[in-house]
Amino acid sequence: MLFLFQSIFVMTLFTSFMTPSIIFLKSRGSLFANPNIYLAVLFFIAGIYCLTIYSMSLGHSLLFTVLLYGNFSSIYFLIGPFLYFYLRSLRTGSTHLHGKDFWHFIPFILVFIDTIPYYVSPYAYKIEVVRQVFSDWTSMFRIQLGFVINAAHLYVLRPLLLSFYTFWGMYYLKRNQVYFYKATNLGRWIMLFLFFQWMVFVGMSSVFFGVWLDNTFGISLLNHPSEIKYLSLVSYMIMVCTLYFFPQVIYLNADRFKRILNPQEAYWWKMDQALNATYIFDKPFLDPFLSLDQFGELVQKDTREIRDFFELYLFTSFTDEMNRLRVQFAKNLIKQGCQQKACLNNLYKDSGFARAEDLEHYFSEFEGLTVKEFILTLK
Repeated sequence: MLFLFQSIFVMTLFTSFMTPSIIFLKSRGSLFANPNIYLAVLFFIAGIYCLTIYSMSLGHSLLFTVLLYGNFSSIYFLIGPFLYFYLRSLRTGSTHLHGKDFWHFIPFILVFIDTIPYYVSPYAYKIEVVRQVFSDWTSMFRIQLGFVINAAHLYVLRPLLLSFYTFWGMYYLKRNQVYFYKATNLGRWIMLFLFFQWMVFVGMSSVFFGVWLDNTFGISLLNHPSEIKYLSLVSYMIMVCTLYFFPQVIYLNADRFKRILNPQEAYWWKMDQALNATYIFDKPFLDPFLSLDQFGELVQKDTREIRDFFELYLFTSFTDEMNRLRVQFAKNLIKQGCQQKACLNNLYKDSGFARAEDLEHYFSEFEGLTVKEFILTLK
């Protein structure tokens, strides 16, 4: 049974390391403009982490463990930031990093600098450390990897930081559920990915936390290292395999996520048709004090859903779209003969504006002409 598990896990590891290449090859559009570039890095780091755990606990490979253990301690602090960048780029359509994003890299930089002594330590010393871990894995609590940080610190700080990013990701999905679950259909996979990657990294760290609780306070509830280890490794296998059940993730179109959405996208297209019918028959924009909540009640849609529709499909706001429709209605009235002074004096009311000044302002903004200049173009 153990041999079967090891065989499946090795195949999963191979798939995990191949996944970044598959993502790069199958993703459409510019590579560096594609949010999947962050996802590829996440899978690569996850593969290194689980290969380290496998070589230490199942494979007992001295060569691999010496190469992996301690030398990659700092890069695991990049998982949370890249998770944040991935979700944000899916929502905004931009993969660019900003100056304030530097704060996300501070834990990685601090750990990297502190663990430099271990990176440059002699190979013989690293072999001695690994052999000590093989003989008694709890010795990791006492191994000093840097000036300040030891392995125990890493197994506490890492899950805390990753838990913060994971819970933020779940909140971000909930906050933008219309976009992730209906407009792009990525929400289910992202939620599964958030859960299982949390199980992988936090699960393994809880092994050491459970030992510490047992040794310090006599609480043995979490002191089940074998069970938790296998649970984390199984979570890793599920995390890798579920990606291939959601081809829309792998075949992500970068151009689409640069906010050039396909007008035939079923969800937005249907909503567009429904709202156009409302504009034609009900003309809600003729109410100068129309609010988003009132409009939502009229079309029987959630206000967040409507707000996402205007921002992601029409690239505008609800207020601007209503004013644009009022301007179009005013143009039609003028074309139909409303060119006399008496009619023009009431044109702002007839087209849904609260004031004549508003009509003039938005007419110039959307048409580039004043009302009088537009009338002259008709003659």
